[in-house]
Amino acid sequence: MNDFPKEEFTNRISRAQESLEKENIEAIIVTSPSNFRYFSGLNSNFWESPTRPWFLIISRKDPIRAIIPSIGSTALEKTIVKNIEVWQSPNPKDEGVSLLKKIIKSFPKNSNIGFELNNETHLRMSVQDFSDIRNELLDYNFVDAGRVIWTLRKIKSINEIHNISKICSIASKVFDSFPEKINSKMTEREITAIFKRELINEGADYILYMACASGQGGYDQIINNPTEKKLNNGDILIIDTGSTINGYFCDFDRNFGFGEINKTSLDAYKKLWEAIEITLEIIKPGISCSDIYSSLSKNIISKENNDSNVGRMGHGLGLQLTEPPSIMSNDKTLIEKNMIITLEPSIQINKAKMLVLEENILITENGYKLLSTRTPEKLPIIN
Repeated sequence: MNDFPKEEFTNRISRAQESLEKENIEAIIVTSPSNFRYFSGLNSNFWESPTRPWFLIISRKDPIRAIIPSIGSTALEKTIVKNIEVWQSPNPKDEGVSLLKKIIKSFPKNSNIGFELNNETHLRMSVQDFSDIRNELLDYNFVDAGRVIWTLRKIKSINEIHNISKICSIASKVFDSFPEKINSKMTEREITAIFKRELINEGADYILYMACASGQGGYDQIINNPTEKKLNNGDILIIDTGSTINGYFCDFDRNFGFGEINKTSLDAYKKLWEAIEITLEIIKPGISCSDIYSSLSKNIISKENNDSNVGRMGHGLGLQLTEPPSIMSNDKTLIEKNMIITLEPSIQINKAKMLVLEENILITENGYKLLSTRTPEKLPIIN
């Protein structure tokens, strides 16, 4: 079990049960790693093995229960989940499905049974098995449980905020001192290797995401892994990290210039920094994601610069690197106290070059708190 007190999870389950009552859903079947961890407290990276499905059942009135492969029983018994059924897995002919059907049949006929079926959720079970369940249990309605889950997860508890704040602080410390540790004779891979070591030395548990890119005056993408490319005079390097403590992520980037950087790129960097600065002034509970997007975009986009292939300009953050909502023009989600979001505006310098800045922030009662140290106002230059 992770470091959270038992009450953290009993509260989550109670709130989930209240939401199930409100949404007229009899039970939800949780299969995805982050949601399984959110409700049970299971602290494991065993999910990296895709062989076996795991099922967690939360109903309106019954205690939480699980159907899991036998290899996981001892670990799950250390969490708040005590009602556990197991099967010997791998067993392709029946990966816990008969046990799951039995539990579903224990609920009243015509009940709504929730699964993770909509955007930003997924089933971690065979599509064929899920189809068989629906086809056999025609007396039940299988519905999306995403709204129940994300209504809970988007508002962070004190314990969640503590963990996200801590990993943001660690990554900030490493970023802030990083220019002293790198030079233009290094490759992207060598630079990020140093960065990873520094993160672990400062107390990060895992570095589950590490994107890196570089190029003259900017870069053409922000999602690839580092390469053997050496840094050259005029290059701008971006490192974007999703590191964790206790399962909770930070997600922000920093840019570093090498040698002499052209004025166009420096001006673009300044425009991005100022767009975030202006937008931070309006951040508070009650504004919408589309309001935030509008503020960022209107301070970036111009006749000379009206193209961006990134799309959204930020997102939620927590047990996953990216969570709802999206900082996007079509997302009307209202910002609430104790949400944690990223601001991630991008600017196209030309069709082949871009720059991106990112911050992690906590929504407070009357405004916000930066969890990442503020991006330097001027691009750090390494000579």
